[in-house]
Amino acid sequence: MKEAIYTVILLFVLTSVSCQTKTDFVKVDKSKVDKEQFELVKNLTDKILTEQKDGGYYSLSDSEATVQMIEGLSESVQKESYGTIKNLFGDYEDLSFEFLMESTDANKYKIYRFKGNFETSSDVEVRTVLNKEGKLAGFYIKPWNEKL
Repeated sequence: MKEAIYTVILLFVLTSVSCQTKTDFVKVDKSKVDKEQFELVKNLTDKILTEQKDGGYYSLSDSEATVQMIEGLSESVQKESYGTIKNLFGDYEDLSFEFLMESTDANKYKIYRFKGNFETSSDVEVRTVLNKEGKLAGFYIKPWNEKL
């Protein structure tokens, strides 16, 4: 089971290595979350998973994502990854926002943490990471854990 989960993470996150260093993150009060950016992130996250559920893939644009994410989330990667996700959690249904974490260093990464509702599990994290330019820099699907 752990190997399958690690496979999903590896397939979905081919970049964002710099986001995984020893950076400190602070939780942002929900009242201080930029509502416009939040809506963009939530819609993008939902579109990616819905397209995959429907048998397709979401083609990221350079205004939405870093070059590494565009190349890393290719059609074949998305389709293969969703097969693994479906085997682990069932089909994607929807997501609900839990909270936002921001890095305290100069990189200014933002981690939007959602609870994903899937056919057989609602204890799934859908993590969408933006860089300081507001572009998708990481995308994770994994069992929920309160800690990053």
